[in-house]
Amino acid sequence: MSKIDLSKLRPVALADRRLFDEKLGILASQSCECCFPNIFMYQQPYGIEFVEIEGRLVVFERESRTIHYPIGEWTGPELLNEISCAFRAAGLTDGGIYDVPEDFLDRHEDCDQFFELEFDEGAIDYLYSVDKIATFAGPKLRKKHNLVKQFQTNWPYAEVRRIDKNEIAAASHLAIELNSRLEPCEFLDEEALALERAWSNFEELGLGGVILYAEPGFPVGFSVYSVLPSNTVDVHFEKADHTVKGAPQTLTWQLAIALRGKARFMNREQDMNEETLRHAKRSLDPERFFKRYFLRSL
Repeated sequence: MSKIDLSKLRPVALADRRLFDEKLGILASQSCECCFPNIFMYQQPYGIEFVEIEGRLVVFERESRTIHYPIGEWTGPELLNEISCAFRAAGLTDGGIYDVPEDFLDRHEDCDQFFELEFDEGAIDYLYSVDKIATFAGPKLRKKHNLVKQFQTNWPYAEVRRIDKNEIAAASHLAIELNSRLEPCEFLDEEALALERAWSNFEELGLGGVILYAEPGFPVGFSVYSVLPSNTVDVHFEKADHTVKGAPQTLTWQLAIALRGKARFMNREQDMNEETLRHAKRSLDPERFFKRYFLRSL
């Protein structure tokens, strides 16, 4: 292989969506980190750039000084190590590689000759069966059904609408209102920037979503998602008013109903080791997990 050229490393732009979708179709990963809308929406706070190497897209985060596992044709340990070393030699990273799929370790048991391995349980993606959530299958989800029935009883004029240009303003205002009730933190600042990009480029990013109204003029939750390969959708944002009993459960149920026949799995992303969030995600009875690893070149 010729010397790796990083001179074309540049910030990701909206026009790159087709290229990313094409390469992700080859990799067919269920990882939320490979999803172009996520990469684009969080470009500003994370300083996300990318470069094409050997027909693969290598995403680079300037803020964390790490690269992601390449998107496109499968990348083995030798090439992955060469890519990592090129970034390290350029002073851009310390050899860190994020979002390495579990399959990489299964297929390359000798990868420890190139890398040190790290694993963070909080970085696991939760994958759910769309049909199970839509039908409340199983004892865990039947408990959610009881809360949905309470919501329906208390709010007989509730309705769900598809998010389009006419509903973006309501969803945006609701996000701001719900986040204002939380303690300020860096994550909320980053999310606000990402949401702004989502609303401004909703159709161009191929985003979809639903917004739940308890009654006309009273929105109580919304979900925004996009399509991944392998019959999976990635839920980028989901917010609900927890003061309205049953609203979060009804929103999740309605999203699953909207996705039936369009996807088999729903990726609801990580819990980031936050115990309340972890409990909520596990209570939805995940079907499987996407386990990602962090490698560091020796």
